[in-house]
Amino acid sequence: MGGKTDVEQLKGILQQFSREDLLKAMSELGLTAETEAEVPFEEIKMSELPDEREERTRVLIMDKKMKRKVRPGEEERLDEIAAEEGVSEYSEGALPGGSTVISGPTITARSVANAIVRDFGRFCRGGAIFMSDGYYFLYPDAEIKKVLSEDLTDLQMWISTYFDCDDFAQVLAGVVNQQLKGAPFGVLWFKCPGVYHAVNCFYSMNQRKMKVVEPQNDAIYDFNKRRCCPMLVVI
Repeated sequence: MGGKTDVEQLKGILQQFSREDLLKAMSELGLTAETEAEVPFEEIKMSELPDEREERTRVLIMDKKMKRKVRPGEEERLDEIAAEEGVSEYSEGALPGGSTVISGPTITARSVANAIVRDFGRFCRGGAIFMSDGYYFLYPDAEIKKVLSEDLTDLQMWISTYFDCDDFAQVLAGVVNQQLKGAPFGVLWFKCPGVYHAVNCFYSMNQRKMKVVEPQNDAIYDFNKRRCCPMLVVI
């Protein structure tokens, strides 16, 4: 078989089969196809999730990290570097080692997670808490409010889909974490009857509880856990 005509004929024959059949046939022949089908995922809209809440909230702690900053050219060999130099592992009761240029009162990831569950209530079905670090530095509420007052994220133009609530929250989280290193300040996705929203949240050192920040106007308030349920918290 050769030539453009033969190729077109073959394409016509193959188009009669389903994608699943073609992938199965290629697999049996020992062939591979670098397609998205090799990395399956399930797309779920928040509106398709049941209104029930989780019996137990999942708290996922990133417990293994690189021991140093990734250098240019190392982006694709993190596993090799980790094998050579080891990784930093989180364990309850063991403070991070090494030198640091910041100091102050700390709080464990577990304590922050407990506060999230206590103050935000039971999570929506399919929700979870992601803790990026094992320990966090605590800053007085006045310092967080100072960063909020000086930051201009709340003055950004709101653009439907392209720069809406989740974008405001991600930008503000970056600003706060850049200026207040190690602060337990992150992003909160939640759902209320008929609406879904993304905001920021942090552990208040002064009030010893979780607070919510609306990044579009810098308002700080308590989460309404009776009416709404958290979907995702990333600290």
